Amino acid sequence: MSSMTDLVFLLLIFFIIISTQANNVLPVDLPQNSNADPSTKQGKVEIGVKENSMYFFEDPTTENYTFEEATQILDAKMEEQIEKTLKISGDKVANYEAVFRIIALAKQREWKPVLSYDK
Repeated sequence: MSSMTDLVFLLLIFFIIISTQANNVLPVDLPQNSNADPSTKQGKVEIGVKENSMYFFEDPTTENYTFEEATQILDAKMEEQIEKTLKISGDKVANYEAVFRIIALAKQREWKPVLSYDK
């Protein structure tokens, strides 16, 4: 039994040494998109939800918008985007319905919603 244990430990040491010596990096030559318009924004559009179910863009202390107003602003901002990603953040005590309305809007418009938690 002790010789079997020695064999198991030797195999274990062998595989540990081999796995640390293996090179897992493969060089990949990715294609570049030469047709992209550099003037078009490529960042995420961000929208936030306040506790009173009002929406804001960038800074929560600025003007607040209703859902209808926010929808019009989002449509305009998303037209400029190549990658249709919508970052949704909000207050801890924000109404779930207000957040889900934005998620449903993103799904309806075929945008990619990303939920964010800001402390």
